[in-house]
Amino acid sequence: MRKGWIGALAAMVLLAGCGASQQVSGPKSHPVTKAKPATATAKSANTLYSAFAVTIDNQPAAWPQSGLSQADLVFEFPAEGGITRYLAVFWHKSAAKIGPVRSTRIYFDNVAAAYGWPLAHAGGNVDALKAIGPLGIKNLDQIYGSGQWFWRSTDRQMPHNLYTSTNLIEQGIQKDGYTPAGIPALAEGKLTGTKTTSSLIVYANLPNVWVYEVGWVWQDGLYQRQIDGNNVATQAGNDVTAKNVVIITVPEFSDPDPYTPGAVNFNLAGGGKGYVMSGGVRQDITWTFGQGGFRYALANGKPVPFASGQTWVEVVPTGTQVTFQPTA
Repeated sequence: MRKGWIGALAAMVLLAGCGASQQVSGPKSHPVTKAKPATATAKSANTLYSAFAVTIDNQPAAWPQSGLSQADLVFEFPAEGGITRYLAVFWHKSAAKIGPVRSTRIYFDNVAAAYGWPLAHAGGNVDALKAIGPLGIKNLDQIYGSGQWFWRSTDRQMPHNLYTSTNLIEQGIQKDGYTPAGIPALAEGKLTGTKTTSSLIVYANLPNVWVYEVGWVWQDGLYQRQIDGNNVATQAGNDVTAKNVVIITVPEFSDPDPYTPGAVNFNLAGGGKGYVMSGGVRQDITWTFGQGGFRYALANGKPVPFASGQTWVEVVPTGTQVTFQPTA
C-alpha cells in the first residue's frame, strides 16, 4: 500500500504537478498501446463541440473545486501521497470555471487515448508527457503551448489556482484542428437486485494509506459525495452528486519518476472485478478496458444498465477494502 507516505506528504505535494511537471527528460516510459478514438454516440444532444477531459486537483488546498457538477463522467484515481486526482469529462453541459487543473499521469493519458478525448492539463510526470505523442493524444497543455486556454486565480496559492472553462477548451480544440470526440453511450436502464446500499466508503482514512476518507451516500435519488463524512459541494455551491457510482479494482504498481516521489501506475489491460451502485441498488460487475474505453458487465455477461445522468468511476488498488452500508 502506501506505508510511510504521510510523513513525506508535504514534500510530495510540492513536487507533484508543479515545477517538476516541466521536466521532459527521464527514464523510459511504460509500454502503452495507441487506441483508436471512440465513436461519438450519446442519446441526448451534446452541448459542446467535442467531449474533452481535464485533470483536476484533489488535494485539500484545492477544495472546493469548480466544474465537477457539470461533468458527464468523472474518473477518480489514487495519486502519489495518499491523495486522489480526477479526470473529469465534459460534453453535455458548459462550465464557466473548471479546476484547479493539475498535471497529467500516465493512467489519465491511457484513458483519454482510449476514448479519443482531447486532454487538458498542466504538464505531467515524465512518462505521461513522453506518451502523449505515441498515443496520439489531442493535447492541451497549459505549460507547453496551450497557456492561452487557462488562467490563474488570485484567491489561492500556486499550484492550486489554475482554471479553464468549456468555452476556452472548445476554442483550443478548434484552433488546433482536433477531430471532435464523444462519449460512448452506456446501456441505459434500471439496475435491479437485492443488494441495497445507503452509503459506501471507497478510500478509508487509514494511517499511512489515505489522507482523507472518500464516500458516497444515497439520498433523494442521488449519490451524494462525501469527504471525511462531510457532503462535498463545488465552489459555486452545487452539491457533487452522481446517478451512478462504479468501483473497479485495478492492480497498482510503482511508477518511478525523478520529480514525483511515490508515483504509481495501474494495470488496466487485464480487466477485473468491481461493483456498480445505481438507484440505491448494488451489483457485482466485471470490467474490461481497451479501444473505446471501459466496458462493464453483470454476472450474466449482459451490459450494466445505468441511470441517465452523471457517472463516477472509482479506481481502487486491488486489495483495498471498500465498505458498504445496507439500506435499513
